[in-house]
Amino acid sequence: MALEVDRVAELMFRAGMIRVGRFRLTSGIESPYYIDLRKLYSYPSLAREIAETMIARINVYRFEALVGIATAGIALASYVAALSGLPMGYVRSERKEHGTMSVVEGAVEGLRVLILDDVATTGGSIERAYRALREAGAKPVAAAVVVDRCQGARERLESLGLEFASLFTARQLIESLRRKGLISEGDYERVVRYIESFKKS
Repeated sequence: MALEVDRVAELMFRAGMIRVGRFRLTSGIESPYYIDLRKLYSYPSLAREIAETMIARINVYRFEALVGIATAGIALASYVAALSGLPMGYVRSERKEHGTMSVVEGAVEGLRVLILDDVATTGGSIERAYRALREAGAKPVAAAVVVDRCQGARERLESLGLEFASLFTARQLIESLRRKGLISEGDYERVVRYIESFKKS
């Protein structure tokens, strides 16, 4: 079955992965909607579909290793690695304070790496992973996420020379929820105004 935006948006909404309201993001920005893909792996058939779609659309076989970003990106990278057979590592949220004192885990030195995460907002977490990987001797060349919130991540990451891809944008998901009558017109307009505010004039 094709991974259609309308079906994914409804499944995510009904599972509480997409919510409207008032939320404070990791970046410190206040948002009228929230996408919580940590819940995705409680729905393994959907998680598998998303991983399979990522493998096909991004053609992960162009890369020599996959690297997830703690925490939600690790689960995504695990699914994609298990289905593709590619090696996997991950980037910790903080440097380990014992043993190897590492930030990057896995045998990725010298390899062309695809960075994976669940959602991109400003791109700060992916940039941090990119710099940690380079310091560890890996060759990060691309990043991919399930959802791009379109708040500057693409521009930031492409300025580093990283290829960037997403399966969906937040706007695609929100427009689908409106078409299906799952969110009110008022909530839809509020979210779209917010998303539009990040576009360059």
